[in-house]
Amino acid sequence: MRPRYHFAPAANWLSDPNGLVHHAGEWHLFYQYNPFGEDWGHMSWGHAVSPDLGAWEELPPALLEDERHAIFSGSAVIDHAGSAGLGRDAMVALYTGAVVNGPAHQSQCLAWSTDNGRNWHKFDGNPVLDRQMEDFRDPNVFWHAASQRWIMVVVLSNEQRALLYGSTDLKAWEELSEIPTLGAAGEIWECPLLIELPVEGTGATRWLFKVDVLRGAPGSGALGLTGTFDGIRFTPDAGGWQVLDMGSDFYAAIAWQEPRDAAGRPVWIGWMGNHAYQGRLPQQGWRGAMSVPRRLSLVRSGNGYRLRQEQEPAAVRAVPAAALDAATIPAAARLALPGGTDLTLAIGDADGRLLVLERQGDRLAVTRRDPVSPFLDMVCRAQLDPACALTLWLDAGSVEVLDETGTLALTMQHRMAGEHWSLRYRTGA
Repeated sequence: MRPRYHFAPAANWLSDPNGLVHHAGEWHLFYQYNPFGEDWGHMSWGHAVSPDLGAWEELPPALLEDERHAIFSGSAVIDHAGSAGLGRDAMVALYTGAVVNGPAHQSQCLAWSTDNGRNWHKFDGNPVLDRQMEDFRDPNVFWHAASQRWIMVVVLSNEQRALLYGSTDLKAWEELSEIPTLGAAGEIWECPLLIELPVEGTGATRWLFKVDVLRGAPGSGALGLTGTFDGIRFTPDAGGWQVLDMGSDFYAAIAWQEPRDAAGRPVWIGWMGNHAYQGRLPQQGWRGAMSVPRRLSLVRSGNGYRLRQEQEPAAVRAVPAAALDAATIPAAARLALPGGTDLTLAIGDADGRLLVLERQGDRLAVTRRDPVSPFLDMVCRAQLDPACALTLWLDAGSVEVLDETGTLALTMQHRMAGEHWSLRYRTGA
């Protein structure tokens, strides 16, 4: 079954969101895409647009693999001042060009559009940044007003570290500083993000550095540090790494830096997938979906800060609420679970696939069972405030769990086949 309120392509492989940018009234969602099939390969940028982050229109692919490069992950900006010499308000994409014929080699390349992302031109002078490396990828670029230049954060994937670069024209890049491993779990860094976020209840802001870890990290692999950024270097706070989603399927999230809501919160989106098993899922004509967009802020926690995520209202306003005492609930539904109560919630469809949520005190476990594809069997665990209520955002293909504070998120995909979930609910110790 196709998801009802999450974006998925009409056909073929989808993974990392790329090039998130807003322009001329449209939210642009680019993403890793295989134009030729459901498996990873022939990486290009798919393209969809939305007026409100809720309803998406899929457009033809934007950037296609060529005889020289596959188009790996990256970002896009609106060059309002025309600093790159490509015209005022040009949409400029910075992406990793991965050599397709020859020794492994990754470098950062540029392309631009002057018709709101419908047609693209690759820069003749590519690459614009090259360290002559096999694993150097996923540039995330934004305008830093205080230093009046573009900033890029990009990872040396196999070394588990990130580099910061600055540029005045998006073409010539100067290395500024490094974000080291700092004890992060796992290996293979991908899809970095550096973004300024509001601190709720104050007039202050703080910065978040996020990176995804392909293997060996807790949860989905999304790890974050809060800290300060002075235009040259990111200085982390003392609190250390946070796990930003405790599920198995929230990866490669990046943000639309602008526009922000009235509270100054940007919005991001992640791929609901996992490279450990995504390619083994049964074929159905398409493969991969995006999370619901989430608004981002920080909250004070002890002597530090924690990321708060909230589902974007426009994306979920039509999702019906379901009751815990119902025998069945729709495939797409919002289910509120009270705080302060131990409970077990089991949800299954006609084919016997199950999600079981168990909450005991401050412990939460979500178990995924799939008798057809047993490699999907998994338990994801988290700790939470026993008094916090939870909301489950159910869809055909996924469940997203957020607690009422927004500081706990847990995302898992599944393979539901029917139109309704059957529901079994038990409370008590």
